[in-house]
Amino acid sequence: MMPRGTLCDISKFEYEINHGDIVHPCVRHSEKAFKGYHWWLIYTPYYGADATMENPVLCYGISDNQEAPLKWKVYSQIVGKPSIGYNSDPTMFFNERGLNIFWRENETPRTQKDNVYRGTYACVISENDRYNMDQAILCEDSQFSDREVSPTIIKKDESYIAYAMHLRFKKSDLHSSNRYVEKLVRLFFSIVALLEIYNEQKSYGIAIWKSDSLDRPFSYFKTTKIKNCNKLYRPWHLDIFEHDNKRYAVIQTTQCNADICLAVSEDDENFTMYSKPLITNASIGKVGIYKPTAFVHKDVFYLYYTAQDLNNRSLNEMYLTSLPMAELQFKLSGS
Repeated sequence: MMPRGTLCDISKFEYEINHGDIVHPCVRHSEKAFKGYHWWLIYTPYYGADATMENPVLCYGISDNQEAPLKWKVYSQIVGKPSIGYNSDPTMFFNERGLNIFWRENETPRTQKDNVYRGTYACVISENDRYNMDQAILCEDSQFSDREVSPTIIKKDESYIAYAMHLRFKKSDLHSSNRYVEKLVRLFFSIVALLEIYNEQKSYGIAIWKSDSLDRPFSYFKTTKIKNCNKLYRPWHLDIFEHDNKRYAVIQTTQCNADICLAVSEDDENFTMYSKPLITNASIGKVGIYKPTAFVHKDVFYLYYTAQDLNNRSLNEMYLTSLPMAELQFKLSGS
């Protein structure tokens, strides 16, 4: 559906450790220049699938025209490596306070203090200052299921909505506290999953959270199943954008070697996936496609995604592809 992407140029940050690796990008545009720039990116390194590297890095884009940039410069790391646990899944948006940045923490000192397994924390960067919000705005107290995977937070009127994937990682009653038994259980599940016989991972759809303020925790509202989703897909991560009074989700369809698909909602809650994927491993000549970020700007649909070369599965790099939105909608409709 989409052309092959062009490799992005991102300035080095702790290159000797992460080799310039990038996953889970989130790109946002500000009509009014923020700190002198209109385009902003946040991402985490994940070289060699090392979760301890997932510490969000903020960048600004260099663009000589109105198009989404291929070149990015590092502004700063937003949060460092915690003493235990790890960070993940950054996202952001602009409002009157400035640039609102969110990231997840997984079994870190802060989540232990809050008595949860995972939490989404935030800060606000203004033109002249930074404000850290100490309280988690999304919380998950279940070990084996999670309703706040890869969140996107948007403002609607005077309130806020968070969209995230609702996943089950394991079925707790099928596992053992005996480490030797558990090792055999995990081996068994890895084999049956590889053979597509059974997978204890399950995607329930898109979880919706709501709040009337970013300074207070969001309340879980409900989970909606993604309509017209291929039965072979287990949606893993997403990003949300708005266009022509509709809400769109770009969806990573499985945890590993995913397709990227587009879904649309006309009521802010129920999403229907288009049957044709935007990109696949075969269509871009890469492997390891992971969470994308997307938006429409000046009537052009832009998609940033990360992927790996077959000869280097440790390194994730970011690519940009685009199509006029009208052309994309025509292709998706099959007209």
